[in-house]
Amino acid sequence: MLEKIAHSFEAGRRGKPDELDSGIANLIGAHLLDIDQNARFDLRVSGTYRDGRPMIRVSGEVSDFLLGTPNIGNDISGIVLDRYNQVHRTDLKPEDILVELNLKPQDHNLASNGKAGDSGNPIAVAYKDNMSYLPWERFVAVKIRDILDGIYHNGGAVPPNLAKYPSISELKGLRADGKVSVGALYSGSQLDSLTQITLAIEHEKSLSIDELRKKVSKVVVAYLNRLEMITMRPLGNPEININGAGAWNKGGWEVDEGSREAKPYRDGFASYGVQEDSFSGEDPTKPSGTGTFLARYIAVQLVGNNLADFARVALSYTIGKEEVGLNIVTNGTSSLSQTDLEKVIRFQIPLGIRDTIQKFDLRNPKLYRKIVEDSDYFHGGGLPWNSVRELVRPLDLA
Repeated sequence: MLEKIAHSFEAGRRGKPDELDSGIANLIGAHLLDIDQNARFDLRVSGTYRDGRPMIRVSGEVSDFLLGTPNIGNDISGIVLDRYNQVHRTDLKPEDILVELNLKPQDHNLASNGKAGDSGNPIAVAYKDNMSYLPWERFVAVKIRDILDGIYHNGGAVPPNLAKYPSISELKGLRADGKVSVGALYSGSQLDSLTQITLAIEHEKSLSIDELRKKVSKVVVAYLNRLEMITMRPLGNPEININGAGAWNKGGWEVDEGSREAKPYRDGFASYGVQEDSFSGEDPTKPSGTGTFLARYIAVQLVGNNLADFARVALSYTIGKEEVGLNIVTNGTSSLSQTDLEKVIRFQIPLGIRDTIQKFDLRNPKLYRKIVEDSDYFHGGGLPWNSVRELVRPLDLA
């Protein structure tokens, strides 16, 4: 009998301080790549409130030549203001928000290094029979988060494909902050059930806690019903908890000083052993993001080519070196040995940082702006590390 394993994932809403800070860090990084595609940077972004106004600190290390770029401070301030207004549906002016910059030149030897810009052990997974090959808990958490953000930005209108299920057409009174946590139980590589869905949602005082719970619960159930219909598989009867601590009428930077580094596991694959830094605000020579994208790509190739039902791929980078360690675990779902699977991958896919940057066009600022729009690194359509290509086995494994 297969042992059961529990996994969980938390998706922050776009107005959650950590999520907002991460998006701003990526947008600033995209701007630096606009200036020079070889720019190096490791940005730290943290928002708060001061003297009744939003305030954000932008610090970290950047290529020294970027510090002399004309209007760099004004450009960064404009990025912060635009993103804040977009997420919170406000119309603040430059004088309404404080931006504090403390950028330092990156060490010359590190900045000129053409190999891995840091050490790291990124991890990613893929499931053969899941939506977009993603873990169920991750897929569902992000989708519910996106539904809530969509309702908020559309003035309370519930998506038509969901409104018909619980006969609820609007949900007015949501605010921007919040999060969605989903737990799932697996038997081997197969979903046994979703076990719990916990939501924390900032809302207006005009929307009572009882009405919030009632309406949001209907929206969540409608989404799960629709997902079961699309996938033709039962998802179980998860316990749905909404604002367990009661009403929540004030959130964001005003009450929570966020940081783009606060919950780095949420960038990737959370409960699968991830221990990397946050991806946001790092240039692509850093292995946390770039390595995780490659690990995800490898995992997708394995399940997409029917070499396994599940794949957990771990890579190992050492700063300043080109050699990359590779470990693949399939929970016994592959007909090939672990050694042979790793041989197939090394035969097909270069693992070095420079090769990965080129393969995924990771110096393209448009990619990071799309990630900010999606508010996720793995759910957006067209992301290159989610695509499947045919793998050819080495001759001695054919």
